[in-house]
Amino acid sequence: MDAYGHLRVLVSLILGLSITRVLSGLSRRIQQPGRTQAMHAQIVWAFVLLLSAVHFWWWEFALRDIPVWHFGAYVFVLSYAALFFLMATLIFPDAATDHASSEDFFLRRRRWFFGLFALSFGFDLIDTLMKGTEHLRLLGPEYPLRLLAGAALALFATHPRNSSRRLAVLGLIWLLYDISWIARRYDSLG
Repeated sequence: MDAYGHLRVLVSLILGLSITRVLSGLSRRIQQPGRTQAMHAQIVWAFVLLLSAVHFWWWEFALRDIPVWHFGAYVFVLSYAALFFLMATLIFPDAATDHASSEDFFLRRRRWFFGLFALSFGFDLIDTLMKGTEHLRLLGPEYPLRLLAGAALALFATHPRNSSRRLAVLGLIWLLYDISWIARRYDSLG
C-alpha cells in the first residue's frame, strides 16, 4: 500500500465516524418528532456538516498526487478530518444531561462549533497549498473569497445574540452556496 492509501484508510475511519454521528442524530430527529420541534439551527448545521464531510472525503482524492509524505503532513490531514468529528459531537452530543435539549447544547456550545468551523477554512487553505500551486490556480479567484466568507460567517455566528432562527438562516445560505461551489468545482474526480 502506498503512503496515500495508508492515509486514506484512517481519514475514512474518522470521516465515517463523523458522518455516522450526524446521520444518527438526524435519525433521532425523525424518530422523535415531538421532542425535536423547533430544532432548526441544529438540523440545518447538521446538513452543512454532512455535506462538508462528504465533500472533504471527495476532494482529498487529490492528495494522491503528493509524491512524498512526511509525518507532519500526515498528522495535519488527520487533524483536519478530526475537525469534522469534533463538530459532529457538538451538533449531536453523547448526552445533553445538563441542558433541555441537544439544540440547547448546540446553541450553548456555538462558539466551539463555529470556532472549529472557521478553523476548517484555515486548514482548507493549507491543504490546498499542499496539493500544489497548480491545484490552487485551478480553484480560481473565488476560492480565497469562499474561505474568507466562510470564516466570517462562522465568526459572526458565534455571537450570543444570534437566535436559533438566525443561525438556521445563516446555515441555509451557506448550504446553498456550498452546493453551488461543489457542483461548479468538484463535479468529477480527475
